[in-house]
Amino acid sequence: SDSPKPNQLSPGITVGLGAGISLHHPVSHRGRPESSKSRRITHISAEQKRRFNIKLGFDTLHSLVSTLSAQPSIKVSKATILQKTAEYICKLQQERAALQDEAQRLREQIEALNGSINLCQEQLPATGVPITRQRFDQMRSMFDEYVRSSTLQNWKFWIFSIIIRPLFESFNGMVSTASMESLTQTSLAWLDQHCSLPALRP
Repeated sequence: SDSPKPNQLSPGITVGLGAGISLHHPVSHRGRPESSKSRRITHISAEQKRRFNIKLGFDTLHSLVSTLSAQPSIKVSKATILQKTAEYICKLQQERAALQDEAQRLREQIEALNGSINLCQEQLPATGVPITRQRFDQMRSMFDEYVRSSTLQNWKFWIFSIIIRPLFESFNGMVSTASMESLTQTSLAWLDQHCSLPALRP
C-alpha cells in the first residue's frame, strides 16, 4: 500500500519505454546524466590542479633567480620570469665553465708541483740528514745538564723542561751542524715544521 502509484513517482523520473529512460539511469534535477556531472567536476579539479602546479613552478623560479628574488615585492609577468630564468641559467653555465677551467689549471699546477717535489726528494740522501750518533747523545747530555742546573735555581724550570723536551728532541733529530749551509737549511725547516703557531698552540 505504501508503494507509489505510476502517477505518484518522484519528479524528474519517468517510467516507460516510450520515454527512453530506464529506472537504472537516474537523471539530475537539470536533466543531465550523473556521469556527465562527475566528468565535469573531474575536469574542473584537474584544471585547478594544473593551474596550481604552473603557479607553483613560476613561484619557484621567482625565488631561485637572484635578479627576481632580490625584489620580491615587484610583480612581474610570466614571460619576464621565463626570460630572466633563461638569462640566469646562461650565467650559471658560464660560471661553471670558468670554474672547470680554473680547476683544470689547478690540477695541472698540482701535477707540476708534485713533479718538482719528487725531483727534490730524489736528490736527497737515502738515509736522510747525516747526523752522527755521538752528536745526538752529546746534545741530549747537554740538555739534561742544562735542565738540572736550571732546576736547582728555580724548580719551575723542571715543569718547563717537560713541555720543551719534545721540541728539543725534534731539533736534535732534524737540525744538522755538518756545515753552515746545512745548519741554515735544516734549522729553517725545523722552525717551519715544529715552531709554527699551529704546532706550538697545543
